[in-house]
Order: sequence, then C-alpha cells, then structure tokens
Amino acid sequence: GLMFTTIFPITFLSNAFARTDVMPAWLRTIAEWNPISSLIQAMRVLWGNGPAAGADAALPLRYPEVSTLIWAVVLTLLFMPFALRNYARRTTD
Repeated sequence: GLMFTTIFPITFLSNAFARTDVMPAWLRTIAEWNPISSLIQAMRVLWGNGPAAGADAALPLRYPEVSTLIWAVVLTLLFMPFALRNYARRTTD
C-alpha cells in the first residue's frame, strides 16, 4: 500500500499523460526533473514512439537514458540503508 500511495502521485506529476511544454513553469520544472519522466522519455525514444525532447527541455529529458540510470543509482543508494535496516530488524526477531 505504501508504494502505491508514493508512485501514484509521482506518476501524475510526470510527462506520462501530458506534454511538459504546455504546463505552467513551476509544474513543468517538477515534471521535467521527475525520475518517472526520464524513464518514460527514455522508453519513448528507444522504442521510436516519440520525438526527442527539444532544446528548451530540462537536462533529464534531453538525455533520458543516462538520467534514468543515474536516478536508479541515486535512489538505490538513498534507500538502501533503510531497506537493510528494516530487513535486519525483521530477520533478527
């Protein structure tokens, strides 16, 4: 349940359902730097389902493959201590 309540709003704050170029500036910034947006843009580019991001797009959307890998490493390093601590606590009882 926790993952669903986390991923659900993050997905709606990405470029999954709407183009970022028509969003207000504050929302566009959030959407372009969202890890889900770079993943979606990478899939669109790699599968040939959409054009590459324009020159005015944020860095993660211009280089979606690299930024998706960076997001994966950063999020893994960020949440790994919490996961290991919870795992150790649950297995020692």
